[in-house]
Amino acid sequence: MSNLPRQQLSLIGAVAIGLASMLGAGVFVVFREAFALAGEWLWLSLLLAGLVAALNSASILQLARQVDRPGGVYAYASVYLNDKVAKTAGFAFVIGKIASIAAIGLVFGAYVLPGYQQAIAITLIAVLALINILGIQRTATVAMILASITVLFLALTIATGLIHGQELPPATVSAGKDFEPQIVAAAAIFFFAFAGYARVATLGNEVRNARVNIPLAIAISLLLVLALYGGLAVVLSPVLASSVASNQLPFLVFFSEIGLPFEGVTVVVAAIASAGSMLALLAGVSRTAAEMGADEALPPSLANRNKFGSPWVAELAVAGLAALLVLAGPISWVISLSSLGVLFYYAIGHLSALAQPVTERMFPRLVSWFGMLMCLILASSAGVMFAAGL
Repeated sequence: MSNLPRQQLSLIGAVAIGLASMLGAGVFVVFREAFALAGEWLWLSLLLAGLVAALNSASILQLARQVDRPGGVYAYASVYLNDKVAKTAGFAFVIGKIASIAAIGLVFGAYVLPGYQQAIAITLIAVLALINILGIQRTATVAMILASITVLFLALTIATGLIHGQELPPATVSAGKDFEPQIVAAAAIFFFAFAGYARVATLGNEVRNARVNIPLAIAISLLLVLALYGGLAVVLSPVLASSVASNQLPFLVFFSEIGLPFEGVTVVVAAIASAGSMLALLAGVSRTAAEMGADEALPPSLANRNKFGSPWVAELAVAGLAALLVLAGPISWVISLSSLGVLFYYAIGHLSALAQPVTERMFPRLVSWFGMLMCLILASSAGVMFAAGL
C-alpha cells in the first residue's frame, strides 16, 4: 500500500461531491415514477423521503464528528457495534450503490442515445472509473463543475415554471387512470434522488479537517437539494400525469407544454448530472470496498492504492460489477434494489449512533430510533417492489 500523502478535499470540494451525488439522474426520473405510485399525494411522498434523509443526516453528522476513517457507516459500525454488523452495513452499501451506478448509467443512456442505453452506460462507467483512479482531487474538481451546471439548470427550471405557471395545464390525474396513494412506495423511489448527502462521509480523512468539514458538507448539500426538489415538485406537478400516461420524461414534457425549445439543453444537462452523480458514487463505493478489503471483509487486494491515493483495484471491481448489473434488468428494478440496500445501510447507521456515549451525542436518541424505524419501513416497501420485478 502506498505511503505517499493523499490529496485532500476542501469544504467546497466536499459539498460539490455531495451535490453531484444527489443531483444526478435521479432527479430527472423520480418525479414521474413517484407520481405513478402516489398521484396527487406526490408532495407527501417527497416530504417523507426528505424527512428520512434529514434523520439519516443527523445520525451521520453525529458519527462523522467522532470517526474520520473512510467507509461511512461501515467504519462507524466497526467502532460502535461489531465487525459482523459492520460487514453487513458495508455489503448493503456496496450492493445498493453498485445498483445506483447501474441505474444512473441506464438513465444517461436513455437521454443520450435511446435504444443503446446499455452500451452507453457501460462506456460511461469505464470512463468515470478512470477519472477516479487518477486521483480524488481531480474527481472533486470535475464534480464541482458538473454540480454547478445542474444546480443552475434546475433553478432555471423552477423560475421558468413559476413565471409560466398560468400557461401549464392544471395539476390533475390523467383521465381514466386511478392512482392508488402508495405514499411509502413513492417515498422509497424519491429516496433514490436524495441518497448522496452522506457520500462525503465515506471519504473520511481525505477531507481536510474532516471532523468539522464533513458534517458541514452533509448539512449544506442536503439543505440545498431539499430546496431544489421542493421547487421542482411545484412546477412539474401540472405535467406529471401526462408524462406518466405517455411514458415521457417530465422535464421534456414541461418545456414542451410552455413552448420552449429546451429539449436539447435538458438532454445535455441530464447527461452532465448523471455523469457527476456516477463520478461521486464510484469514489464513495470504491473507498468503502477498499476499507472492507483492508479489514479482510472483502479480498485484501481491494485496499491497494496508487500514487494518487486512489483504491484502483476496488474502483475497477465496482465498475465491473455495475456494468454487469446494467445488463441485468430495467431501470425501475435497479432503482428498487438501490433503495433497498441503501436504506438498510442507513438503518445500521442509526443503530451505530444509538451506541454512542452521551458525551458524543448531538441529538436526542429519539432521532436515531425514529430514523431507523423509517428506514426499515421504506426499505420494506422497496424490497416488495424489487421482488415484484424479479
